[in-house]
Amino acid sequence: MKYFIYPVVLFALGLLSPDISYAQTGNDELSGTDRVIVELINEEGQEEIESLTWDELEKMEDTQQVEVLEPDYIRSIGVVQTSEVMEPTWSVKRIGVEQMKKQLISKKKDVIVAIIDTGVDNTHPLLDGRVMAGYDFVDNDRNPMDKHMHGTHVAGIIAQSTPENVKVLPIRSLDEKGNGYDTNIAKGIHYAVDNGASIINMSLAGENYSTYLANAIEYAIQHDVLVVVASGNKGMSTENFYPASEKRVIVVSATDQHDQVADFSNTGASIDIAAPGVSILSSIPGGKYALMDGTSMAAPHISAVSSMIKLDDPTRTIQEIEKLLKQYVDDKGATNWDSLYGEGIVNVSSYEKYSLIQQTLASANYINLPKYTNVPLNKKWTINFNRILTDTKIISVTLYSDEQEEPIKVSFTKGTAKLMVTPITNFEPNAPYLLDIRVVGGDRYLMNFQTGSM
Repeated sequence: MKYFIYPVVLFALGLLSPDISYAQTGNDELSGTDRVIVELINEEGQEEIESLTWDELEKMEDTQQVEVLEPDYIRSIGVVQTSEVMEPTWSVKRIGVEQMKKQLISKKKDVIVAIIDTGVDNTHPLLDGRVMAGYDFVDNDRNPMDKHMHGTHVAGIIAQSTPENVKVLPIRSLDEKGNGYDTNIAKGIHYAVDNGASIINMSLAGENYSTYLANAIEYAIQHDVLVVVASGNKGMSTENFYPASEKRVIVVSATDQHDQVADFSNTGASIDIAAPGVSILSSIPGGKYALMDGTSMAAPHISAVSSMIKLDDPTRTIQEIEKLLKQYVDDKGATNWDSLYGEGIVNVSSYEKYSLIQQTLASANYINLPKYTNVPLNKKWTINFNRILTDTKIISVTLYSDEQEEPIKVSFTKGTAKLMVTPITNFEPNAPYLLDIRVVGGDRYLMNFQTGSM
């Protein structure tokens, strides 16, 4: 495989067919894995789920009761050879995220995207300030450093496609060869949900359905966490792969610079949406950059857009995020949904952010007061009316930021026409606000103002 070390150095690494080592046993040959998921009774008399090798299972069955649940299948990353060198940022431009990023810079809250993969190199300059503390379920420690390169590449795609308040939660469930057991992937899903992730990206696939992994995905869905997965890179139907055949997640196929579905991309009835997955430049460990192809690269583009939809309005459910995802697409292939592109190639260039201010200004029947700029962060507003104020119940005053109603203190002196509005906390710098003043039985007034710097 060819990689770009930005800006000009090329080098090659063998990633075309990950090397998977299995124990040579009869059970292994039947299941495609050297481990099995079992339920047993621990020393405290409690039921416990464990992953055992076939040899460990045989020895344990001689000493205690063990119920075999299913093989602990192995999932793998999917990366295929880069065929040509493209403009490095073509994929980011194709999905139209730049304007969306600019609109969301002022958002105050963070959104977390969990990357269940080979780990992430948090020292990479592209990922500076973007990577949270995560976990390594391969080595069972709190250092999910990428010993491959796949996870860091996925993280870089998300980082360069989103503003800084989208954070990456690295979860290492795949080893240095890009392979991982379902038990470790399932643990990663639970960890992501329990540690505040809104989106889970899984750029991995395997050929066997797993009830254990499906239950973990259900755990995420029940906790309103969106799961995004790659469709796989065999040029086959997704029905032969898991979790790509899972209908409850967002399954992503890969397209090239000509908006054609890549020849390696799996397609089928479970495809939800398409995204760029050919010649994608992103970070790899050691402060370097590489071009990679694969549905593994397409999925994080969708995770990135999903995270910004959530960032724009944190109250949005996974169903609402999915609906918006499928609204902002370029319909390709057959009209509406098809098995190659799903609903189409994601394109959020026309996205307009959700804003309480804009929603309020869209209402009718109000008097627009003069707009103010460079307002001090501790500004107290004095509003003079054309009649004497006699009862606080006749006036309703609300202060909105883009995202929420802000707390204020409202006061006036009886017998005057002067109203005082004082913020409980200082305003945010360089931020828009809207003062909404309603007089019961009278007029409504709206006043826009923009704060200055600190």
